[in-house]
Amino acid sequence: MSDINDNRLIRVLTALCCDPWLLSPQIHKQLTDIVMAHAKGGDFEANQHAFAVSMGENPAKRKYAIYNSTAIIPVDGVIGRKFSSALYSSGVTSSDVLDRMIQTAAADEQIDSIMIVFDSPGGMAMGSPEVAQTIKAATEKKPVMAFADGLMCSAAYWMASQANVIYAMTSADTGCIGCYCAVLDEHRYAEMNGLKVKMFNAGAKYKGMGYPGTELTKEQEDIIAQRVKAISDNFKAAVRSGRGPIADNVMEGQSFNSADALANGLIDGITTWDEALRDLQSLTKMRGRR
Repeated sequence: MSDINDNRLIRVLTALCCDPWLLSPQIHKQLTDIVMAHAKGGDFEANQHAFAVSMGENPAKRKYAIYNSTAIIPVDGVIGRKFSSALYSSGVTSSDVLDRMIQTAAADEQIDSIMIVFDSPGGMAMGSPEVAQTIKAATEKKPVMAFADGLMCSAAYWMASQANVIYAMTSADTGCIGCYCAVLDEHRYAEMNGLKVKMFNAGAKYKGMGYPGTELTKEQEDIIAQRVKAISDNFKAAVRSGRGPIADNVMEGQSFNSADALANGLIDGITTWDEALRDLQSLTKMRGRR
């Protein structure tokens, strides 16, 4: 089991360092520190584990609650694909598990509506569009509400934008629309320490780009920039598909308090969780689900 968890940690760490993200950079740094702590073990791991727990605990069994035939599905912490159970104490959400929960709730005849409760700064680009599509498909079967119970940013907002309606608590933070990919250029550091990394890639000029100690060529930088732009463009298109004509200057990577998010069309109302649930049940009755 230890080898399995080690392999998963390596996969997560690789994604953190190499893949495009829909996440606030501060949380990205914290998550990287936590994964590194688990990988290193010892006292360092123990200290970082204590910090991880302070970020919030992941729901133990990853199952949704049911209240008066409404499925309540939590999305807490950083979102990523196939996150190791070793990271659950850090308050993460696996997008593949989330996708299955939404599909299950949408297909369950005893469930009349779905409320997805977000407190997430975002996460990996990979897997997020698929969850957004699953939410959109669920709205064709029954009412789906997204509720910002804290953070609903980046990947979390991409998903939420496909719900029938979005509500937020007064002090919520919403938006952060866009994508980035950070590549650490260590080639000068290596040279200062007497090291020079040579890459042999058999004529495949993009193979191995970003390898530690190497310098990105202009063509390689362009490839990464194009990939990030494509993801960002898809994100913005999905938001406009779900929310209508959102202005360009609202989708430049910034987040908004609830009042500004409402004014800019990112959410539909500011309310408490209980009031949002009552409104969802009223919407359910209007659609003839009860």
